[in-house]
Amino acid sequence: MNFLVGIDTFYIKIAFLIVFIIGYLIIQRKNNLKLTLQYVLYSYGIAILLLSLSIPHIFSGFPHDVSDLENKKKLLYHLQRNNEALVETTQAFRDLVFITFLFLVAIISKIIKHFKLENSAE
Repeated sequence: MNFLVGIDTFYIKIAFLIVFIIGYLIIQRKNNLKLTLQYVLYSYGIAILLLSLSIPHIFSGFPHDVSDLENKKKLLYHLQRNNEALVETTQAFRDLVFITFLFLVAIISKIIKHFKLENSAE
C-alpha cells in the first residue's frame, strides 16, 4: 500500500466525482426513483469512507514534562505536527459538509422531480 501514499487526495476526490457523475447519469436514464436514491446513498457512504480515511490519526507525541519543551527544535516539531493534523482534519470536515450538501441537493431534487411528474400525470 506504499503506492497510495504518493497519490494526492485531490486526485482521489476528482476520480470519485467523475465516477459518481457518470454513474448518476446512467442511473438517471432509467427513471427509477428507488434505484437512483439507492445509488446516491451508496455513493454518499463511499464518499464518507474515503473522507474518514483522509483524517489523520491524532498526534500522540505530546511532551511529558517541561524539559521536553525547553528545546526549541522539539517544541517546533511538536507544534508543526499538531498543526498539520488540525489542517487535515479541518479540510476533511469542510469536504464532509460540502459533500453532504451536494448529496442532499441531489436527493431532494430527484424526489421533487418525481412528485412533480406524478402530480402532472393526474
